[in-house]
Amino acid sequence: MAAVDDIDLRVSERLRELRAERGITLSALAEQTGISAPHLSRLEKGERQPSIGALLQLARVYGVSVSRLVEEREEDDLHLVRAGDAPVHLGQDGRYTVLSGPRATIAVVRIELAAGKPTTLAEHVGEEWLHVESGTVRLTVDDRKETLETGDSAHFDSARPHRLSAANRRSATVLIASSAATVPMRHPVPH
Repeated sequence: MAAVDDIDLRVSERLRELRAERGITLSALAEQTGISAPHLSRLEKGERQPSIGALLQLARVYGVSVSRLVEEREEDDLHLVRAGDAPVHLGQDGRYTVLSGPRATIAVVRIELAAGKPTTLAEHVGEEWLHVESGTVRLTVDDRKETLETGDSAHFDSARPHRLSAANRRSATVLIASSAATVPMRHPVPH
């Protein structure tokens, strides 16, 4: 459990650092992300684990990659994720691994969905592509519900409200690629 605690601490520290670097208030950040100021405060204090949707929104607003928020800082031009070395994070939506690099123009995450627990409803600027690696997944986009089996993929405008859940009382693993982290904001937070 210490490794998860270290990761949570690192994420909360980075969120505080990024907001301090840009000199913005929690209220201003809440306006830009659509995440409440009290929730942002709990994320920065490490009292809450961010959902994948929240990480994507915060990365987009700050103009950084999701991996910069959750991984060790890396300055190498080649980002490798070895199967046995990929750090697994425990988040609000399930166990996840960030597969994209710190300077990625697309966020790539593998998430393990627990049976019976849907992800947080997400809406964020950009596009999302997902691929079911194992299990059966129920994808909801707006009011449309689709069942995806192992090997199935979906691509949609991520500004539409969406969520995932593992179907059939079994866990599922999904690979998600999102351009949300790279789409400029209407009113960018200064660097």
